[in-house]
Amino acid sequence: MTLNFTGYIEGYYGRLLSWHDRERLLDGLKAAGMTSYFYAPKEDVCHRYLWRQPYDAAWQASFATFTANAAAKNICVIAGIAPGLDFDFAALDDASTGANIGAENGVNDFVILLEKARHLLADGAYMIALLMDDIAADFDTRCGGFASEGRAHAVLANRLGAALGAAVMLVPRIYADSLITIDDPQSLTYLDDLVGTLDPQHPVVYCGDDIVAPHPAADAGGRLDPASSIIWDNFYANDYCPRRLFVGPWRASRAAHLLTNPTGMIETDLLLLAMMAAGRDAGAQNCRTNAGIKSWRRIISDHCVPSAFFDIAAYFDAPYGFAAAFELPLPERALVALDILLWQWKSPLQREWYPYLMGLKQDIMLADGQLPRERIEKTHLAPLATKMIGNGF
Repeated sequence: MTLNFTGYIEGYYGRLLSWHDRERLLDGLKAAGMTSYFYAPKEDVCHRYLWRQPYDAAWQASFATFTANAAAKNICVIAGIAPGLDFDFAALDDASTGANIGAENGVNDFVILLEKARHLLADGAYMIALLMDDIAADFDTRCGGFASEGRAHAVLANRLGAALGAAVMLVPRIYADSLITIDDPQSLTYLDDLVGTLDPQHPVVYCGDDIVAPHPAADAGGRLDPASSIIWDNFYANDYCPRRLFVGPWRASRAAHLLTNPTGMIETDLLLLAMMAAGRDAGAQNCRTNAGIKSWRRIISDHCVPSAFFDIAAYFDAPYGFAAAFELPLPERALVALDILLWQWKSPLQREWYPYLMGLKQDIMLADGQLPRERIEKTHLAPLATKMIGNGF
């Protein structure tokens, strides 16, 4: 690789950006000095759920405009295809001929995948990414002639890259150390088989010790090359905990190739790109120092967030497993700050944060015994409300 891949992953669940918002993110990436936009939205049905379905002419035209505008800003667009849910590996038994093996409508899965990749490259993508993440451990139901899932995924990437005449970025099924478990026998040898088969020009994407990794890096077992591995950073992601929002100082990694998968809320994500740029400059060990906190406060203020937010910053700091950068405030102080942020702050960013601010207010009142039973029933879904009332809240 000649390029340091740094930038933004549109790779979360639950949200799908508009082309206008993607254009704004290109400006944010350029301002942050980053190089890459990884297009891999889980909610784009042609990317994942119905990956065999071709994009229509209108989408292709919009994508081509987007890649051209990105190139003008010196940003490369990595175009993802995620066939892992149901790719039939029998298609690789005779992929070179496109024979009717593992076929849908007379064309095998490899041919469909290759055709889609060629279209994305023709429309300006810098590189194709093959995503095999977040799928069931059901390889044996569609394994074709392969006994090893890791080897099958590597062979698929190798053949796709050879047919395209280009490197292919690979997001493997085992993309964090925590996914290797005795309950999933294929996972135990997956990375060994993958790395032992994968051609070295194809970079592998990995999170680190966990999916939301306190230590973003290549795998702890040393199978992946740290110099060429691309880190998928989920520090700011919240699709797995949609009642929470993380906007604290970024716990930076010094990895050369690091892409962040954030929230899918455009105003928030532009703010987070600025935090990432500052975090990379400060370094992982400095984000919680006085200088690091001062830099973070400046970025928050530059985005017109009222100073009252600093009183409740502890609630929005970092995911589970990370050392806190702030102390929790007393409930009275937090509620005063929340009333300012809910009712006196008016901006597009506040509208994105409103559900999280209101949810926090209700939770603090509940924990402090200030939320009556009727209010609990009004503000919480029935299963949780019933449980809380039964426990005496």
